[in-house]
Amino acid sequence: MEKNVLKEVYRDFFKIGTAVERIHDRFTNNEIGNPDKEALIVKEFSSMTCANELKPAYNMGWNSPEAKEDYLPFVVNPNAKVMLDFAKSNGIKVRGHVMVWHSQCAQEAFCKGYKPVTIPTDPEKLKENPRLKFFEKLDPVCFVDRDTMLKRLKSYIRSLVEFMYREGYATTIYAWDVVNEAIELQDKTETGLRNSYWYQVIGDDFIYWAFRFANDAVADYSKQYAKEYGIDASDAAALKTIQPVLVYNDYNEWQPDKKAAIIANLKREGHGHGSVIGEGLLGGIGMQGHISDNNDIDEYIAALREYDSIAPEVHITELDVKCTCTNINREYFQAVFYKNFFERLIAERKAGVNLTSVTIWGLTDDNSWIRGADPLLFRKDLSEKKAYDALIYAVTGGDLGEPEYVVRDMSKKVYDFETPEGEEPKKPDSYGFKMRGFGECILTEEKVHSGKKALTTTPRFADWMGITCDVSDFIGQTIQIDAWVYSLAKEIALSADIEGVFPRIASVAGGDEWKKISASYKVPNGQHSMALFFNTVEENPQHVNPLFLDDMTIELIGQEESFEEQTNIAAIRGAGHLPFLYVTDKESVSGTGHSLCVTRQEKDATVKLDVSAYIGYTADITMYVKTADKKIRAGLDGTEPKVLAEADSTGVEWSELNMRVAIPEGLTSAEIFIETDGNADFFVDDVFIRPVSR
Repeated sequence: MEKNVLKEVYRDFFKIGTAVERIHDRFTNNEIGNPDKEALIVKEFSSMTCANELKPAYNMGWNSPEAKEDYLPFVVNPNAKVMLDFAKSNGIKVRGHVMVWHSQCAQEAFCKGYKPVTIPTDPEKLKENPRLKFFEKLDPVCFVDRDTMLKRLKSYIRSLVEFMYREGYATTIYAWDVVNEAIELQDKTETGLRNSYWYQVIGDDFIYWAFRFANDAVADYSKQYAKEYGIDASDAAALKTIQPVLVYNDYNEWQPDKKAAIIANLKREGHGHGSVIGEGLLGGIGMQGHISDNNDIDEYIAALREYDSIAPEVHITELDVKCTCTNINREYFQAVFYKNFFERLIAERKAGVNLTSVTIWGLTDDNSWIRGADPLLFRKDLSEKKAYDALIYAVTGGDLGEPEYVVRDMSKKVYDFETPEGEEPKKPDSYGFKMRGFGECILTEEKVHSGKKALTTTPRFADWMGITCDVSDFIGQTIQIDAWVYSLAKEIALSADIEGVFPRIASVAGGDEWKKISASYKVPNGQHSMALFFNTVEENPQHVNPLFLDDMTIELIGQEESFEEQTNIAAIRGAGHLPFLYVTDKESVSGTGHSLCVTRQEKDATVKLDVSAYIGYTADITMYVKTADKKIRAGLDGTEPKVLAEADSTGVEWSELNMRVAIPEGLTSAEIFIETDGNADFFVDDVFIRPVSR
């Protein structure tokens, strides 16, 4: 096995792939056509996906001479042909992507005579934003009927499949995404299906028919062209080697509601036929895997297992891991996630889950579809990131080391978005503001609360898109947030950007005036990065109002530790004898929460609390301790621990300890210790650290 070559390291587990594009027109940063990038692809990957070139928009021959009202041919995109030839000549397998998709699909395909009629945009709105013309919807008056659309779908899929066999790609293409992203719960259709043109024109069984047509085409053409591949058409096992896996593919596929809707639609019968799963039409499930380095891996693995239980195999088709850390450890924490994630995938593979393919969605960060999130394995110069090492180490057991020490800035933050006289305006992302979704935060004079500037975004096309503010320096701390917001939306909300949870912190009604949002919020422990985000709740989801932000402040209140989270600030302390620490609901100051139990056999087995965030501060600390011992002491730990507080214990009631601590500058860590005069177990709860000065 060659060291540091992904396809060799993962040979015994699954295909390892990448999504690539061909250089053409103004897209000079793409991969195929760049000799250095091509060499890297050939060296590292056993699989590839054409990121765009095989999508319907570029291969539907609605305007070709062969097209008829009930016949829609596949006409190969020349760039796709070049990419298929590249893969074939270099022994790289290809995932075909995609036959049926609502996006990047020619609108003409749904229209009588292939002539679209759109619902015109309000001329005044079009003046304000000419890009809205691009998003005009088809007028249903131009739709073909269901039967005609089914014939178009069948002919497109069959001509696509025949092309691949006829041109010699049957041993190269090992899978096809037959249907992509057909589920959209926000569209609130009865079945959870996206309210796409496929759904509107064919109905709620278009997924079934896509798979039916694809299966039939593969069965027919694999036999017809078997001889050209040296195969006996009557040998079912041999035919299998040139028959691609037919896959349903979707995003947010690990989220419980989305997962349930995907499975329900693949199992749903009706219209006089069975289901995709019931008729054996499903070859695999594609889990896209567009995730962040703070996603819940357990939730993803649970979905992987469930899909494995209903499909012959599972592919991870579009994996990328967005960096959420904003400091020097950005690539480190991403790599830790990648390593943990792939270790879990390998464990599931060994346990019997039929995961056969994992595709990274892109080659280099600078050409990712989510530029700026740096989600991939290689940098612009093709050098390997720690994320690449992580994939190798997930198999070999290598160590990523420790993150670099970072000094946190917990000083009061004031954002008025003004530019000091004589200085050039700074981009909002340089001081922690980004757009949530596609686009960027920009300074504006259109609406301001005070001064000359406020913050807004490029056009928002969904109400979940908004403005994020980095608060990573305040992880584990309670902060006070005050901000002025403006939007004509029904509501303006402030939430925490925690994947899958997105807890609401505060909200105000929208309207034609500036509104103040004020709230305190405990930024959770156990995160390596954190952002707040402002977004809107719209009266009409089809119309998303602009959002403006001005005069925002973030101020530290202090640190609260009541042991209610999965992680906490406690660690074992001892010289030879060590305690056992655990969180319990048997004791708490409130009587309804949790506390930390320190159980030990020797007096010197105690506990320490991490207060490193307060290095350079003078802080007042309050805590509650309960023990059967007589005396409780606490203070600043170190080579010469200093007792700063002492309290008597009754053994029945909680004892309160208060101390003022000056934590010197220059330290890389700082801890408060708690000890007693005996070796009885003790409980700690409601620790509160309040900064006094710096």
